[in-house]
Amino acid sequence: MGIFFDQDWFDDRLKAAGLTHAAMAQAAGMTIDEIDMVFRDQRELESLEVHAIARVLSADPREVATRAGVPDPGAAPKQVSRSERGGGLQGPEFVVTREVIAGIHERMDRLERLIEVVIQKVDRLR
Repeated sequence: MGIFFDQDWFDDRLKAAGLTHAAMAQAAGMTIDEIDMVFRDQRELESLEVHAIARVLSADPREVATRAGVPDPGAAPKQVSRSERGGGLQGPEFVVTREVIAGIHERMDRLERLIEVVIQKVDRLR
């Protein structure tokens, strides 16, 4: 786990690029919940994520890794064409992690609670 995540540096870089946390999440193939965990220093960025974020922020991957509290950014990922991937849903942009699944569960729970509230209001109107 990273020891230090420099929120101000990332927020300044995002602002300068006219981007949001959501854009950073999308560029890194992460959910907004995963990015929030990174900003709260509850999740460490992986090598592919460091390089994707560096690319979108026009920054050196080593600096992104340092600012994120990641000990080593790793080697730059090899660009793989869609034909090499078989055209399917494989590759770094579709990595399913426990955090992704947890984020889906959280959203489902919120939707279920919202539906229950709507149903209760409809029942009261009858």
